[in-house]
Amino acid sequence: MLNNKVDRQVLIWGTLVGGFISSLVKWGSEVNMPPRVPGEVSPPGAHIDAWLGWLGINSHSLDYMYQGVKVAGAVTLYHWLFSFAFAFVYVLASACWPRVRLWYGAAFGLVITVVMHGFLIPLLGFRNPVYASGAPGWLWNLNGYELWSEILGHIYWSVSIEICLIAVLAHFGRPIRGAWTD
Repeated sequence: MLNNKVDRQVLIWGTLVGGFISSLVKWGSEVNMPPRVPGEVSPPGAHIDAWLGWLGINSHSLDYMYQGVKVAGAVTLYHWLFSFAFAFVYVLASACWPRVRLWYGAAFGLVITVVMHGFLIPLLGFRNPVYASGAPGWLWNLNGYELWSEILGHIYWSVSIEICLIAVLAHFGRPIRGAWTD
C-alpha cells in the first residue's frame, strides 16, 4: 500500500483537490437545502463552542461580512477542514479497499451521514433539533428536510471527492501502477 512515489502523489493530490472541491460542494448544497431551521446552531458551531470555548474561541470568532452578508467563518473553516480530512480518508481507503468507491463514492457519503449525523453527533450531544422538542438528533428524530439535506449533501460531497480522485489518477496517466488499479 502506497509503496511507490506515484501512489503517494495520488494520495496527496487527491486529498488536496478532493478536499478543496468537496468543501465547496458541501457548502453549496447547504445553501440550496439548509439542513437546519433558522436560529439553530449547527453541529460544527456547537463543537467549536464546546471544544474551543475555554481558549476564547467560539463559533463566531471568525465571522466576517461579505457584501453585507454575515458569514460564519469558524464554521466555514471547520467544514473545510473536515472535507480535507475525509478526502484523505476516502483516497487512502480507496487504495486499500477499492469497494469504498462504490457508486462513484455515494456509498461513502451515505456511511458518513449515518455514522456522523445518525450516531456520533447526537451521541456527543451536539444536535438537539428545536422541532423535536430538544430530543437528541438521531436520524429517526430529524424532520424530512434536514434528513434529505444531509443525505443528499453528503452524497454530492463524496461523489465530488471521487470525481477529483478520477481526475488526479488521469493526470498521472496510463497505465497506472500500484494499488489504484484493483
